[in-house]
Amino acid sequence: MADTKLSALTELAATPAIDDEVYIRDVSEAAADESKRITITNLMGAAPTLLTSGSYAGNDAANRAIAHGLGKIPAIVFISNAETNQYRILPGTSLIHWTNGGAVTRTATTASDATNFYVPGGVAATGGNNSSVTFYWVAIG
Repeated sequence: MADTKLSALTELAATPAIDDEVYIRDVSEAAADESKRITITNLMGAAPTLLTSGSYAGNDAANRAIAHGLGKIPAIVFISNAETNQYRILPGTSLIHWTNGGAVTRTATTASDATNFYVPGGVAATGGNNSSVTFYWVAIG
């Protein structure tokens, strides 16, 4: 397989290992220096994080910080619980939008930042942080 052209390959025989290397031809370099390589680990580490997800147990804390791991302000955060409640947080706002049965309620909270999004607590059914409820979230960068 070492002498097989990439265009002739139909699938990988195995999942690449973290220490496997990808070879790159850098056309901006002189011919003697154009061949470079990067490990799968370094390649994945250099890729931007575009989507993260997780869950948290509600505790009624006001303006509770939830770490999202994107390293930048999320474009949008979706939150849901096991019931029919859906929440969303849009960038540049200090509001969490709660939808239940088609009606939308907006509740004030701290605006998201590069580390956390925030959910209000103590607001019955509209806060996204109600005590004894598990919430699931997806942050998109």
